[in-house]
Amino acid sequence: MRMETKQGIISTESRQDNEPVRHRSLYILDDTVVIRVEDTLYRVHRYFLKRHSSVFAGLFDLPPCPDKPVEGSGDETPIHLQQVASIDFERLLSLFYPRNVQNGDLATVDEWTSVLALASKFGFDEFRELAVARLSQIATPVDRIMLSRAYDMTGWLIPAYAELCKRDESLTLQEGLRLGMKDVIMLSHIRQTIRRGSYLTSIRMSDSDILTYIDQQLKL
Repeated sequence: MRMETKQGIISTESRQDNEPVRHRSLYILDDTVVIRVEDTLYRVHRYFLKRHSSVFAGLFDLPPCPDKPVEGSGDETPIHLQQVASIDFERLLSLFYPRNVQNGDLATVDEWTSVLALASKFGFDEFRELAVARLSQIATPVDRIMLSRAYDMTGWLIPAYAELCKRDESLTLQEGLRLGMKDVIMLSHIRQTIRRGSYLTSIRMSDSDILTYIDQQLKL
């Protein structure tokens, strides 16, 4: 029997010769896993962790110990993530379970740094790339210097120094405290060199010359 509706034709016939097949990626055979971070327990879908994290994928593929309960199977035997802050883990999980579907839950440098930190730690490669992309749009030059050193993003380092050297404003006290004395002295030296060269020759150093000079100073 076939019924015609505004949306189209629906068949009510039993089609024994054309059994439905499971979709290769959207038929999810999943269960949940319990994870402890600090003093909080989280119960989340194993599928998301295994799909996006090389570390969790390797963990879940380990054969279970026959004499012990499976780690993560309940509140008494959670997977305990050491040296991880609950707030960072919750920010990472917000990518799986967003409250704000349209814009996402994360907006600040601090929030995206949480994602960058855990994505780097647990092999969430796509989330690391996403965090880097978002941070490149909102992070200050000082932020980028600190992040570059902490998370091995060398491509950010020299351009961030160049921005600080070329701007008219000197470093603020807060920026200087974050960078440390060595960087403050180096930046002051580079800024003076750029301005002295421009004053003596009436020709401003090109951006490429500034980047090259900063690279040389960082290698000293």
